[in-house]
Amino acid sequence: MLSSILHSDRGFGARVPRLALSLLGVAVLTLLATAAYTLWLNPEIRFYLYAAKVKRAWAEKLHKEYGRAIVAFGASSCAFAIDGERMLEKHGLPVVNFGMHAGMEPLFLTALAVESTRPSDTLVVAIEPGLLLSPFDSPDLAAQMGMALGNPRLVHASDLTGEPVHWVENVLSLRPGAYHFFTLLGKIVLGKQLYRYSPKDLRPSGWQRTDERREIHDQEPFIVESLPEHSRRLLAALARWGNTNNVKVVYSLPWGWVSDAKRDQFKRMNASFLRHVAEFMPVLKDPALGAHPVRHHFADTEWHLTAEGAAERTDALAAELKAGVYWTIAELQAIVGDEGSRQSSGKGTPLQTILDEIEQEQAVVTHVASQQPARF
Repeated sequence: MLSSILHSDRGFGARVPRLALSLLGVAVLTLLATAAYTLWLNPEIRFYLYAAKVKRAWAEKLHKEYGRAIVAFGASSCAFAIDGERMLEKHGLPVVNFGMHAGMEPLFLTALAVESTRPSDTLVVAIEPGLLLSPFDSPDLAAQMGMALGNPRLVHASDLTGEPVHWVENVLSLRPGAYHFFTLLGKIVLGKQLYRYSPKDLRPSGWQRTDERREIHDQEPFIVESLPEHSRRLLAALARWGNTNNVKVVYSLPWGWVSDAKRDQFKRMNASFLRHVAEFMPVLKDPALGAHPVRHHFADTEWHLTAEGAAERTDALAAELKAGVYWTIAELQAIVGDEGSRQSSGKGTPLQTILDEIEQEQAVVTHVASQQPARF
């Protein structure tokens, strides 16, 4: 009987390694299958791979034909806002739109644009304030895009920040989540388009548009007291890179929808944000301070401009680039401090008066600049 027990134990021991190996094999095959799906079949990744290809091709075209380019980048607020063909045809400015998805986060967005920037170019940073005020969480979407593009150094902007490639983290990020799986399944069952946007929404310059319209929500303004340290490091690294590589780096505040009731508060919030950005790079002087209360100029979010809104934003940015006028920290601080000083003392110049004066000054500068050939 003892011998039969020992024999049984040996049999169990032999089965355990085989079971473990079988489970490991299934896990590896599952990872490979999900990675293959993410890299080659995922509708979202396929769309943004196509978008990156279009934007890179336009940047190459501009460099070949004009010897330099203005590379504007950010998240989707940038993608939907800047029409490079209009910039070229109406304003004589060779602009490529490298706006992508907010879920890729600032490190990847920056690295992708920097990759297509050459000496003597202008790099227009148009990342939404909310992204620079939020943690950098190493998102799956950035890792998936970096791996799909064949350059995992893009994920953490390694060439800019010195951050090493996180290989294990990147590979594990290739697994689609449960939310993605069930959302995709629901779209298939209902016969809907597998991703919200399609290649037909992209223009050759990288500008994106959509016919979709959705309810959008008002902004909730607040005063920005400081930038997170990780954002300060990114902006500082980008400014150093620009100086080293003969690239002019400037910041341009995206336009967002806000109600008339909150317009002044929104401007003050943006001024409070910009005063910190201006410590690292010039900030283009947009008198509207990113507040655009025209509801029909926005499509499916409060950051996605319609074609009509994008035309207005494009023309405004062209004027700012040609004028080459920038906010000073003192001007931005005056806008931020105006409300507080009036509430505490009952005195002070109203915010609208300050903004009206700035807008009048900018109008004169813009008119003069419009009579001059493009300097970019």
